[in-house]
Amino acid sequence: MTTKSYDLSYNPNYLSRKMFLDGTVTVQRFEEYRYPKIAKFEEIQKGYFWVPEEISLTRDKIDHKDASEPIKHIFTSNLLRQTALDSIQGRAPVQIFTPVVSLPELESLVLIWSMFETNIHSKSYSHIIRNIYNVPKDEFNKIHDTSEIIGMAANVGIYYDALHKLNCQVELGMPVDRIDHKRAIWMALHASYALEALRFMVSFATSLAMVENQIYTGNGNIISLILQDELLHTEWTAWIINNVVKEDPDFIAIAQEAKSEVYQLYSDVIEEEKQWAAYLFKKGVVIGLNTEILRDFVDWTAATRLKDIGIKYNEPAPKNNPIPWFNKYVNLNSRQPALQEMENTSYLIGMMSDSIDYAALPNL
Repeated sequence: MTTKSYDLSYNPNYLSRKMFLDGTVTVQRFEEYRYPKIAKFEEIQKGYFWVPEEISLTRDKIDHKDASEPIKHIFTSNLLRQTALDSIQGRAPVQIFTPVVSLPELESLVLIWSMFETNIHSKSYSHIIRNIYNVPKDEFNKIHDTSEIIGMAANVGIYYDALHKLNCQVELGMPVDRIDHKRAIWMALHASYALEALRFMVSFATSLAMVENQIYTGNGNIISLILQDELLHTEWTAWIINNVVKEDPDFIAIAQEAKSEVYQLYSDVIEEEKQWAAYLFKKGVVIGLNTEILRDFVDWTAATRLKDIGIKYNEPAPKNNPIPWFNKYVNLNSRQPALQEMENTSYLIGMMSDSIDYAALPNL
């Protein structure tokens, strides 16, 4: 049965639905969940809420003024790439996934996914650029002239555009093969996972290498918070990929049929990331990070993250993280604030209590 989102006369049984293409979400009701795990992901994300303006970049502006040309190239190129990729990921989840999700908790997760990518992450990069560069618009304009950034953004968009096109055809009442539609969802999920789990991690390692050299520490604190969010996005995208094939026989068949294409998607991303490493360090390196180390990090990350979704990485990869200091940023419990910046970057939820011990209150 096909139902429009705004037709509330139909009362769906969400507890019996699959995640995708199993009926439209009408009433957003959250008294019980088909997948409590999805609701938990959203709860955790809400607890991470932060705003970039909390973090000062005064020292970073001085660092940038004093930086060498190679360091400026690395820092700026990385920042502009992140701006471009987050611009895509900011709109993509809500644009392409909300039309095909069938559960209120998944719809809600997708909405907060896009909100964090756009309203926090993309605005964070603008906050950095506005506070460090003398003419911010000149820096933003460089994105459109950098073929290395344009190319990788286009390759991400291929899979998103394919799903968006089918969604629009369905909305217009045009015939769309259901298996083709689910196949487009499958490929878009993997494109998203490649962005969250591989591309973003390479950029974060580059930014945090600056912090290890005690420069751009304000930027590093912002990146640490974004990293915290993206690790969660990586986790829930992997969960969706792993579980959609458990609930839907169509996705089981698609996963097998598209196995080679999915692996090629990741291979293309990995090769682009290695080429990006060469572009990034073409003018010089930062202490602790260079082209070869970053390329090894790409292989190590690929082997680790692909294993999480049941894919064996067929290329040689280091057994241990070639950037060992990166582990402390990934381990949220042991992460420390940067030496030069001491903003509080810990966010908790559920800290309010409805019980008060009046005897323990001080006398006034």
